[in-house]
Amino acid sequence: MIFQILDANYAYDSGRKPLVQLFGTTPEGQSVTVKAAGFRPYFYASAIEGCLESAADDLKAMGLEVEVLERFEPIGYQKKPKKMLQITTNDPKEVRNLRERVRSLPGIRAVYETDILFKNRFLIDKSLGGMGWVEAPIPEWTLSQNAGSVQSGRDLPPVDAASIRPVQHEANAPLRFMSFDIECLPDHGAMPKAEKSPVILISMAFEPEYQGNKDLVLVGKEIDCPRPDTRACRNEYELLNQFAAIIRDYNPDIIAGYNSNDFDFPYLQERAKQQQLDFRVGRDGSSWYIKKIVNRSDVSITGRVVVDLLPIIRSSFSLKQYTLRNVAAELLSMEKYDVNPQEIEELWAEESNGEGLKRFISYSRRDSVLALRLLLDLRLMDKYIALSRASGSLLQDIVNGGQSGMVENLLLRRFREISRVVPPKPDSGLSDERYVENEELKGGAVLVPEKGLVEDVVILDYKSLYPTIMMAHNLCYSTVVLADSPEKKDIITSPSGGSFVSPNVSSGVMPQVLKELLDQRTETKRLMKKASEEERRFLDAKQYALKILLNSFYGYSGYARARLYSLALANAVTSFGRENIIRTKKIIDDIGSVYVIEGRAVFKDELKLGAPTGKGFDLNVVYGDTDSVFVRLSPHNEPVSLEDAGLIGKKIAETVTSSLPQPMELVFEAFARRGIFLAKKRYALWIFEQMGEEWKDRIKVRGMETVRRDWCGLTSGTLKTCLELVLKEGKVDEAVEHVRSVVVRLQNLDLSQDPGILEELTLTRRYTKSTGSYKNKQPHIQLVEKMRERGGKVPTVGDRVPFVIIRGKGGKKNKTLFVDRAEDPEFVLENNISLDTEYYVNKQILPPVMRIFESFGVNKDRLCSSRAQSSLFSFAGECNKPQKQKSLFDF
Repeated sequence: MIFQILDANYAYDSGRKPLVQLFGTTPEGQSVTVKAAGFRPYFYASAIEGCLESAADDLKAMGLEVEVLERFEPIGYQKKPKKMLQITTNDPKEVRNLRERVRSLPGIRAVYETDILFKNRFLIDKSLGGMGWVEAPIPEWTLSQNAGSVQSGRDLPPVDAASIRPVQHEANAPLRFMSFDIECLPDHGAMPKAEKSPVILISMAFEPEYQGNKDLVLVGKEIDCPRPDTRACRNEYELLNQFAAIIRDYNPDIIAGYNSNDFDFPYLQERAKQQQLDFRVGRDGSSWYIKKIVNRSDVSITGRVVVDLLPIIRSSFSLKQYTLRNVAAELLSMEKYDVNPQEIEELWAEESNGEGLKRFISYSRRDSVLALRLLLDLRLMDKYIALSRASGSLLQDIVNGGQSGMVENLLLRRFREISRVVPPKPDSGLSDERYVENEELKGGAVLVPEKGLVEDVVILDYKSLYPTIMMAHNLCYSTVVLADSPEKKDIITSPSGGSFVSPNVSSGVMPQVLKELLDQRTETKRLMKKASEEERRFLDAKQYALKILLNSFYGYSGYARARLYSLALANAVTSFGRENIIRTKKIIDDIGSVYVIEGRAVFKDELKLGAPTGKGFDLNVVYGDTDSVFVRLSPHNEPVSLEDAGLIGKKIAETVTSSLPQPMELVFEAFARRGIFLAKKRYALWIFEQMGEEWKDRIKVRGMETVRRDWCGLTSGTLKTCLELVLKEGKVDEAVEHVRSVVVRLQNLDLSQDPGILEELTLTRRYTKSTGSYKNKQPHIQLVEKMRERGGKVPTVGDRVPFVIIRGKGGKKNKTLFVDRAEDPEFVLENNISLDTEYYVNKQILPPVMRIFESFGVNKDRLCSSRAQSSLFSFAGECNKPQKQKSLFDF
């Protein structure tokens, strides 16, 4: 039988020997639990020269199984492996204590691989991985038709670990998805507290259906329920029990919620404690486990994958607000039903046929439906599944954000293949030392841009720059030359001074892994061109996962908390990158001119004797940023066409690539008809990209206020319109008039006549920790305190808090402080409170647009005056003061 691995852990047999448990799904969608016996935990120790045998005797005296093997040290080129001790024990839980005892023995120099989880050790050694396919000798008759699970899976006899092997299977197994949401009873209008406020509703949504229902609401009191998708429970105890029973019966592979890890799961856990029950919903009969991390919680359920959609949406989409209402509206065009928290107690007190209670149940149901639709319609799991398959890490680890874990997983597998050990993760002391050392790590090169308006710019990009640098120069932990290295010849020296043996001496592990990943991505993108729509989505997730992995290796090498760390390696990568961008600029500047003759681009030095007969262009690098080069084409006679730009861009890219070591490659990316460069990493371009035979245009903005969330929507919209007018149409005067019209709209603001502007003026900022933890007053934190004092719904830690700035009260001496003038937009509208329009004009609209218009000689006086009505702009004096603002929150 074959199945796809969803999760893994271990248990014990009757003799206290460890059994690895693999949880997965067959190609038909049936759940499988397989126990593997005969695999034992182990780790390595190296000894001081001459002490190996005595150390081995000491270990055997401790009752441990010891074997002398030849292994390479983790970091540095070594001609020959060293003799090390492999220490094998019976209980995975013993390894932590054994590590310290072994480390303290006389003659032991270091221990290795002592903190690799037993389940991961098994997967690595057996060449298995998360969401990978495996074959195990499980009889087909053990599969149950009920809920697609293995019949009495926990009671099946274990199989021999040696009989489990990986198999190739491209498609993913069909998974079962369930989302849920809870509603709690407020405490006399106050926010519910898990210690005393009961859970009263639990809603769920399913894909595929559960007992004919797409969704289901459990109600925590006895009511009439004519609908099969609403079930009454006698009390909270039965409500919680029913919820756990449905999870076990439906047997979902993925359980999702919205902010569920930080609210729903902890709340349910506390309520279960109060009710003296246990949520045994794991596929091995275990409860869920909540691990608290600095600003979040991770939840794990054995055999299943728990997905909190809120952090995933935050990392995947740039939105002003991440409330479920706003996310559903913007990403799904679906409405969230809302109930005022202050009316929940009243609605809950209604009889079963009350319209208010029905509305409350519908509200709860909708939240689960929206969560499931976000998960499925946005295909949020695709990239995580692809990352799991590509790296071998378990899917739950990927969902929880384990990017360094993915790299480590790949390297652990490769190091094992070449008999190279891996150190344990560093303790806090070593990590702190590395953080200090990392101050010496220099980033990529950024050339100073030619500021202002630039026309006709060819944009060239290095394809996977850092990975290809590592491949081209054989940069790896296994090739870095240490001070005591035996190799002194055939050395590659980086511009930063680090030395590495060439591939003629020893081919690095990381370059080999990167080559395989790059080849896979290239082949995947090739297959996408002729794939069906469904196949294309699958392949697109795969190539995206491979891209993330490719770009993770450089960062990992300089990560202070990594098992494998090498500042020499990290510095070598960026130094080659800096050298590369400077050399590229010199090559292009030395070319000087290019001509388009009979449908091909020709450089000046390639021309035959006589005057050129085609269209000519001078070349000049106007900006460079790590892996991108921007080249202006200055025409000799005729203007630049898109076809000219494409020919010239590809010609330059081919010429530069020919001077590079393989597989480094410069490619033509796009053509910018016009662009505005303000500073390093801050620009706006009207670019054209070639899609097959067609060219498609768009405005590309980097580092400017259209994409920053600490500015209001009116700022972003105004700047976006100005950029459209200036870059696409060259209409600077119309852009100036547009800014004036925005200012007039603000100065004449009447919310009763123009309520729609309130959303455009709303700012948001993340509420990252409890209000008492902030050292200085901040607008959104002051607002949270005001909302708490007024009662009703209050933003929770992790939310983005929406607010507007209202007009202050009092004279100059008693004027309300800026930080105290943040207010809830709904409260402003309900109470007809005046906004501080002068603030929005002087601190929100004018600073960012002035940075654009200065490029065209448009000064503040011109923006702050009107041909017809200059007296209207009472703020003109303010405009002429120096603008120090970097963002709203500097004030």
